[in-house]
Amino acid sequence: MSTASQGRAREYRVRDHLIEHGWVLIMRAAASKGPADLAMAHPEHGLALVQVGTDGKDLGPAARTRFLDAADLCGALPLVARVKGKIRYSILTPGPASTWTDWAPTKPQ
Repeated sequence: MSTASQGRAREYRVRDHLIEHGWVLIMRAAASKGPADLAMAHPEHGLALVQVGTDGKDLGPAARTRFLDAADLCGALPLVARVKGKIRYSILTPGPASTWTDWAPTKPQ
């Protein structure tokens, strides 16, 4: 399986996981175009921009700034989804990955 196919499979897995929790896919940016891989919306939580990667996913300072600026511009929750076995979500902040806050979707009521 190619690197692109692996990345697409991770994105689909995150998409499907969030859909199970009441989120709706707004768009997918194929081939890493744009600051986020997915835009998802939820009736209670609003919009989330999601950057999907492997367990060691980190973003450099310029990529973090670009991603946070985009999330701020559209009032979105900036999420990083790391996929290895299970999916781990973090809310992106300006600092390195060690400062990001863990986040988890809740099941719809």
